[in-house]
Amino acid sequence: MKIMVVDDSIVFRSSITQALNDVQGYNVFKACSNGKIAVDFLKQNPDTDLVTLDMEMPVMDGLETIKEIRKFNKDVIIVVFSSVTKSGAEKTIDALAAGANDFVTKIEGANTIDQSLEEIRKELVPKIEALKIKYQKKTNPVASVAPKKKDIVEVSCNLEKVVSAMSIKPKLLLIGCSTGGPDALKTIFDAIDFKISIPVLIVQHMPPMFTQKLAELLNKNPFNEITEAKLGDQIGAGKCLIAPGDYHMLLKKDGTIDLNQAEKVCFVRPAVNVLFESVANNYNEQVMTIILTGMGDDGTEGLKKLDARNPYNFIQDESSSVVWGMPGSVSRSGINHHVLPLKKMSELIKLVSERI
Repeated sequence: MKIMVVDDSIVFRSSITQALNDVQGYNVFKACSNGKIAVDFLKQNPDTDLVTLDMEMPVMDGLETIKEIRKFNKDVIIVVFSSVTKSGAEKTIDALAAGANDFVTKIEGANTIDQSLEEIRKELVPKIEALKIKYQKKTNPVASVAPKKKDIVEVSCNLEKVVSAMSIKPKLLLIGCSTGGPDALKTIFDAIDFKISIPVLIVQHMPPMFTQKLAELLNKNPFNEITEAKLGDQIGAGKCLIAPGDYHMLLKKDGTIDLNQAEKVCFVRPAVNVLFESVANNYNEQVMTIILTGMGDDGTEGLKKLDARNPYNFIQDESSSVVWGMPGSVSRSGINHHVLPLKKMSELIKLVSERI
């Protein structure tokens, strides 16, 4: 895998380069200090597989660089490094909207060089590996193996038929996502020009501050209230609550939100499984779930807990997912579900909202 590292700090640039060169199959064949150099190099080397990109650089910063790259190269994987600050969170959300595939937070406070390198590998390599699968299928169709028919319960094209077959209207919508999720959520909510008639609870794997910025981005939708959840929030029609970074979000029996920092589940906090299990335990009405693009398998075990309540389950299809980890896990689980492309999700929500 041919990699370019872009960072104005020689310390970070060298650390990322060494950390990735130590991974079998990875080759950092270019390291540079600003986006202008990176863009010019990428134009001359279109076979580059991956770019790691700092957000704050002179000459051309990370956001400008992403926009320029996406003008002539839609396929190269871009992973941005971000600081865990309010400004860093805002720039990262903008970067994802501009075409970055994923992000990692910059490692601070490592005691030794070896520790720093290990932390970089720990955070960055799993994301690269997950994104690489999608890249390989784009560039080498033979490597893409179609899922067995038994793995997919139904590919839903006639949404009106699917929704009309719902014996009871959903009273709550749960959405789970990770890698690629912010852009997927923006795509969905940008297309929603109506008031959603049921409450919506969203878990997106993100650090603190990042979820607040995501909520602010989505809340530009004038029809629905989209905010980062707070302890004690009451669910309600058209109210969309996003789990805050580093906090599990749970629904209590009285319809209010609980937040905690219990152990991570599926290596993440917030976790989709935690929300789904709390709904299974505390909510007695009909539920609909949507699992969007994301690494790992968070959400599958939670759906199994919900299964006794016969929820209406939908997952994003593989071709429109940045990473088909979370939806793919549901697809292979045997849980009853429908598969939809991302562009159909807002239509699904509209039909459910209109259903009497």
